[in-house]
Amino acid sequence: MTEVASTVGRRSILMLGLGLFAGCATAGSKSARLPSPIWPDGSLLAPPAVVAPIKVPPPTPTLAGVIPRSSWTKATPQVGNIDPMLPVKWITIHHDGMSPFSATDFSSCASRIELIRNGHRGKGWADIGYHFVIDRSGRVWEGRDLRYQGAHVKDQNEGNLGILCVGNFDQQSPSMAQLAALDRHLRVCRAKYKVKASSVLSHQEWASAKTACPGRNLQSKMSGIRRAIA
Repeated sequence: MTEVASTVGRRSILMLGLGLFAGCATAGSKSARLPSPIWPDGSLLAPPAVVAPIKVPPPTPTLAGVIPRSSWTKATPQVGNIDPMLPVKWITIHHDGMSPFSATDFSSCASRIELIRNGHRGKGWADIGYHFVIDRSGRVWEGRDLRYQGAHVKDQNEGNLGILCVGNFDQQSPSMAQLAALDRHLRVCRAKYKVKASSVLSHQEWASAKTACPGRNLQSKMSGIRRAIA
C-alpha cells in the first residue's frame, strides 16, 4: 500500500510539473496552445475578447500663472468618453449662469469650480467642460486639460478653447480684476495658439448656440475685449 501510494504521489507531482510547463509554453509558443476550458455540457468556453488600451496623450504643461487642477480637485476625466484636442482655432468665453457669486477667497472659488465639474459629470460629460476658469479676484484656474477637447459649445468644440468667468452676468457684473485677468489670459492664449482676435467669441455669438451666456453684463463688453486684445 505504501509503495502504491508513493507511486501515485510521484505520478501526480510529475503530471503537475508537465501542466505547469505546458502553461509557460503557451505564453511563449503558438504551437503549444492549450484548448479552451470545457463546460459540463461539452461546450467550449470562448476566450475573452481583447480590448485595446485607451491611449491617453501626455499631460499638457500648465500655462504660467495658472493654478493647477490638482489645487481644486483630485478627480480625473473619464478618458473613455473624451476626444483629443485638435489645434486651437477658436476661444469661447462663458459665465456659469448659476446663482450670483461674489466670493474671492481661494477655498470658496475652488468649491465653486468643483460644483460646476460635478454638474457637468451629472450630465454624463467626461469632465468639467471648460479649459480655464477665472474667478472674481482675477485668479486663473486650470479646468479640463488642454490635451482634451472641451464641452462648452454644442457641435463646435473641435479646436475650441473654453474660458469660464464664474458668476451670473445677467444678475451681476464681472469684477474689474476678473476682466483684467480675462484680458491677460486671452493675450497669452492668442499668442500661444495663434488665434485671431475675430475668433474670440462669446458663447451666444455662435450661430448654433441658443443661449444668453455669458450674460448681458459680459456680452456688452465683448467688442471692447476684442479691440483690446487685437
